[in-house]
Formats: sequence, C-alpha cells, structure tokens
Amino acid sequence: MTEIRAFKPYLVSAGAATTVVSPAYDSMSSSERLSYRQTHPQNYINVMRTTDDFPEGERPSESRITAENIEELQKLHDSGAFTLCKKEGVFVYQVEIDGHTQTGIVAEIPIKEYGTGVVRKHEETRKEHELRLVSYLNDVGASSSPVCLAYESRVEINSVVDKVFLDDPLLDFDLPDGLRQKLWQITDADTLAQLREGFSNVAATYLTDGHHRAASTLRYAADCHAKGKGDGPWDYLLVVMFPAEQLRVLPFNRCVRDLGSITEDQLLDQIKTHFLLEPVPAKESSLPQRRGEFLMLVDDHAYQLTRRTDSESSSPVKSLDVSFLQDYLLAPILGIQDARGDPRLDYVTGDSGLAGLIQRSQQGWRLGFACYPTSMEELMAVADAGEVMPPKSTCFDPKPRSGLFLKMS
Repeated sequence: MTEIRAFKPYLVSAGAATTVVSPAYDSMSSSERLSYRQTHPQNYINVMRTTDDFPEGERPSESRITAENIEELQKLHDSGAFTLCKKEGVFVYQVEIDGHTQTGIVAEIPIKEYGTGVVRKHEETRKEHELRLVSYLNDVGASSSPVCLAYESRVEINSVVDKVFLDDPLLDFDLPDGLRQKLWQITDADTLAQLREGFSNVAATYLTDGHHRAASTLRYAADCHAKGKGDGPWDYLLVVMFPAEQLRVLPFNRCVRDLGSITEDQLLDQIKTHFLLEPVPAKESSLPQRRGEFLMLVDDHAYQLTRRTDSESSSPVKSLDVSFLQDYLLAPILGIQDARGDPRLDYVTGDSGLAGLIQRSQQGWRLGFACYPTSMEELMAVADAGEVMPPKSTCFDPKPRSGLFLKMS
C-alpha cells in the first residue's frame, strides 16, 4: 500500500521559472556546475553547492558553503522567486523533451515507506554522502529535488490525471535545454480522496532516481525524533511518481582507458568464451538493438558482441547485460574489479549515443562498449529480489528539475 499526502510547498513564480529552475544536476560535471553557477546567479543550482563542485586546492570549508547556500536561498526568497501555495494539494507534473512525454504525481509519502520496503531500491548508497545530505537538511532546511518513483499504472489514477488536463496549467515553460514542464495543482477534497484510494492499491513503488536523498531523509527523520521533536515535515519525503511504462530508460555505456597487460588479439580470443564476436565495419557500426547485444570499439575497429545463451543466470541482477559485461569481460579479462572506483573505467550517458563513445576514443580511451538499455521490468525484478545493480546500470531521461518546488523542514 502506497500512502500519499497533500502538502503546501513554495512554488516557483511563473515569471522566474526559466531563470530559477535548474538543469539536470547529476548530468553535469563538477566543472560544468561551477561554470553554470557563474553565468546563472539566480538559478537554484546555487543553493545546492558542495565541496565536490570546486577544484582541489580551491575548495571552501563546509561551513562556508553551507552559509553561502543559505544566503543564496534567502536571495531567491527576497526576489519573489517563490510563492507559498494558498492550499495544500498534490500536483500533476508533466515533462516533455525530444518527442517524449511523461506525467507524474508530486506528493509527499511517509519516509517509513522507504524503511519498510514499500519503496524498493536497486542501488547501494554511501554513508558519507547520506550524512552530507543530512547536514544540508539540518542547516539549509530545504528540499527541492523530488525523489523519483515508478509504479505500475492504474486506471483510477489515470482518470484523475486525464480530468486535470482539461484545466489550464499553473506553470508551462521551456528550459534552454529543450525540456518543457507543465504543472497543475489538485486541491479538491473528493479528487484527492480518489487519488489516495488509487495509490492505496499500489503495492510497491520503485526508486529510479534519488537513492541518497531517500536514505538521508530517513536518517534525518530518525535524528529529529532522537532530539525529541516528535512528528513533523521530516517524516515525509518529497516524491514524483511516474507510471513505469512512461519512463524512458537510456543505457549507460562504458569506456576503458587501456587493455591492461594484454594485446588486442588476446582480448578478442578471450572474449569468445562467453560472447559471440563479429567484426563490423567501423563506419557501419550501430547501437545494440536488443538485449544481450553490445557494440565494442577498440581503437579504429568495431565488433558486435552477443551473450552466449549457456552463460545466462537465473539471478535478476546477474542476468543484466551490464552485470554480464562486468562479470565476464571487464573484470576477468581487463582486470577491472571495482566498477565504481577504478580510474581505468568511465561511463558515458546514452543520450550522447554512439558519438559519445567515439569522442572518448578520440580522447585516448582505447575501448568503448555500447550497451542495450536496462528495462523497467529488469529493474523491478532486481528491486523485488532485494538485490543491488552494478553502478551506472540505468539512465533515466528526462529527470525532474530542482527549483520548481520548495519544501522547508
């Protein structure tokens, strides 16, 4: 059972939306974020600074960054960038880019749903990152990045959304990166009751983005209760819930700096144990078209790799293409045991396509692997089994942006 709660956030003002609402934070490198902040002083991204966003040797102290985040948030408030909603409600949130549209429900859910497994995860989280976010909630006291959840679509929820579309949206704006966002608020008691009833029939939701935000909110709530604060806004998590079938999942492709201690011929020979290997003309190479296929680039050569059926696994996580690539090629052949921390391995988001891998090759990365996207069904199977995916197994696009909602704790 999924419980949703109406809430009363600050909402970005229509006239400030294109200036304040941020780009996709996690899709930017630290240097890109730093540069963007310098040219967009009124963007919400200035409220989310961390030490990692600064070059080594130039990093301010945590206390200074916290003070500056608080100051930047106050500037936005003083400028009238945000307006407190007059009524509690939930929101219908639609994002559109490159011909793809998805529509979700923005609400609060009890953070206990994350702790008890109603909200199901598929990634590991790092304690130090969680603690940093807890400190942010304690000191800055603002949440503006909804945790993204997927759920199996239900007719009764869809019918509410369809009726909402008959009204004009509160907000309708485009960002410079091409993302169009629309927002409607639902405050009618009967309609809210219908939504609550619909979500009460959703047995589980699945985290697609925001594992650390969810984990840190659980920690923060526990800290508040330990301090005797009782029930409060810290007991609820800001989420956006999308029907699973509407989500667009892109691959995370892999690139490897070198071949280690082996030659290209040795690499090709060892690959054949668990993959079918077929050379393809580099100019005719294309992205994988189905599960089990990979495109491998080695210098100026291209090969199609296909998983051998006798190497399949019954484990949901071991059966993933990205797991298969790690377990049967990257680790045993190229010596990359740590998929999260090995500096010889890097990741390229699928939105850059084949061109992104070719660009890495031109930058000196000798190997590139294009993967077929992990499906939502595979993600759900892993989460239902309580297993954890390898790093960078999924790339959801588009992602909701920060600076649209503002929940103060």
